[in-house]
Amino acid sequence: MSFFDSFYRMQVFRDRHNTAPFSRKRGEFLAHLREQGFSESALHQYSSHLLHINRILGFTDKMRVVTPQELSWAGRKWEKYEGPLRNRRPGKYTYEFFMRLARGWLRYNDCLAGPLKTRVNEERLCDFEHRLKHRFGLAPTTIQTRTMHVSFFLTWLAERRVQLRHVTIHHVERYLDVKRSKGWALATQVLAANSVRMFLRHSEERGWVKPGLYRAVPTFQMPKHQFSPKGPSWDGVQRIIASLRDKTPIELRDRAIVLLIAVYGLRYGEIRDLRLTDIDLERGVLTVLRGKNRRAQRFPLDQKSAFALRRYICEARPRCESPSLFLTFLMPHRPLSHGTVYVICNRLFCQNAVDSPRKGPHALRHACAMRLMKTGSTLREIATFLGHKDTSSVGQYARYDLESLRKVANFSLEGLM
Repeated sequence: MSFFDSFYRMQVFRDRHNTAPFSRKRGEFLAHLREQGFSESALHQYSSHLLHINRILGFTDKMRVVTPQELSWAGRKWEKYEGPLRNRRPGKYTYEFFMRLARGWLRYNDCLAGPLKTRVNEERLCDFEHRLKHRFGLAPTTIQTRTMHVSFFLTWLAERRVQLRHVTIHHVERYLDVKRSKGWALATQVLAANSVRMFLRHSEERGWVKPGLYRAVPTFQMPKHQFSPKGPSWDGVQRIIASLRDKTPIELRDRAIVLLIAVYGLRYGEIRDLRLTDIDLERGVLTVLRGKNRRAQRFPLDQKSAFALRRYICEARPRCESPSLFLTFLMPHRPLSHGTVYVICNRLFCQNAVDSPRKGPHALRHACAMRLMKTGSTLREIATFLGHKDTSSVGQYARYDLESLRKVANFSLEGLM
């Protein structure tokens, strides 16, 4: 008996899916999704879409490796299709749904090719990354962010057919003005300008640009005494945690991730780099390799976090050879990416209507810092807890500690004058 014989009641549907190509593989894939906690209604929807995916990709008797470009073309084709095989008209998320399911199906069968690098001036960007790593000793996440802003700048130049050796300060100023007009925050402008300045200085040493260009890059100043919270209140964090009912493997994983970020202030890269060996449940110890200074830091596990990690590891984590703690549930199992961690946090913020200027993993880290400040921790203690080497990065929270400022404002000078 095949998967579809027990899955469908009507014989016409059983025959349709049993006679279509790759019925055994499709049945195994859907059974895998069922084990991961997907509902029966979702499996019915996925079952039908898998037939369309195989048809559009031309899979008949043998599967093959598909490139991201080819998969995107197939998704757009299905998005525009209005023939007899479609029961309803294409919707707003038709393309996204097709791509998400198709990626999982192809990865399950090891048939999805890796994305091709399309960065402008790839060799020079790699040379710049090497300099940031070996000369300045920056963390991998910092190198990735700075290189990303430089790549944006180089792409902007390429779109206007401006070669690097012909770049002037006018191009740099115009680029920053364009990004500012599109809504870039001041902090993003500061980061972009600093990244471009570092790259132009490196390019001058290599002889790629005109001398002295980096000295003229505009500078932006962040107001010293202006600060607004970037994360939710602690009540909002507790509401997010309470919404995870621990009924499915995905909820068990997401609950453990949210607790580690909110309670210990971990960065998304530190979540991604956690390994099974970093969790000592018997002694109740969590070991974290800090993303900035690459130093190991040990924390005592609180009861809720230890319980969430134990349930995830014992009941939900896929059985595979990967040493990473948090993995994807679709095969082949891989460590979570930055985008996945962000999507998890952003979805929980939106589902629970939690008010926060930002709705990603870093917002939970900010909430952790604010909670430490309100419980009376010193700046040095907060900096150490969050993995900073000095207090300059956490001094902003002291400016926003309104309760302490009110105590100063309400202090009476009666009897002293």
